[in-house]
Amino acid sequence: MELIILAGMPATGKSTLASRLQARFGYPILEKDNIKEGLFDTLGFSCYAEKRALDVAANEVLLRCLKAMVKAKRSVIVDNNFDAASGEKLGQLLKEAGQDCNVVTVFLNGDPQVLYERYVARDSQGLRHLGHAMQTHYPPLEGEDTTFHMTREGFDRRFLHLGMDKAYWDGTRISVDATYPETIDTDGLIAQIAEILERG
Repeated sequence: MELIILAGMPATGKSTLASRLQARFGYPILEKDNIKEGLFDTLGFSCYAEKRALDVAANEVLLRCLKAMVKAKRSVIVDNNFDAASGEKLGQLLKEAGQDCNVVTVFLNGDPQVLYERYVARDSQGLRHLGHAMQTHYPPLEGEDTTFHMTREGFDRRFLHLGMDKAYWDGTRISVDATYPETIDTDGLIAQIAEILERG
């Protein structure tokens, strides 16, 4: 089976790349944000600690689904900004899979200030599920201002300090500077991934 992992910092274009890879390879996508949004809509949250717990739960669900896919020898694309804890669990899962799993990781990173600005702009413009922008409770109250606010310090605490700018598992890795996603040669990147997978 083949496993393509898209990891790294938020606002680096992982989901867009996942869609392009799905069009090329036809593999299903396991995306943590999709799981988390389902938890937002089903359970909601009434404080930031509860929101964080849903993030941890979404990581656990993603890893269990991935383990089932690996066991069934089904190729898959994974889209997630793994923190240190979930990244180490992924590493253990891949070790257990051994040679049955042909893995390539695309690690997207970039200038933290640019990523912060793009992250804030994206959620401020309502381009993602509202649960991502809300910090203290979800769903919003009727008529509530849902404008998104996050300081650079908050961005660093949530992503950099949790280790999402690092990878915690072995295997073939392609590092991509996604400071400005429009400059990435996506076709060339996909061709490189395909070549690595073909080599086994």
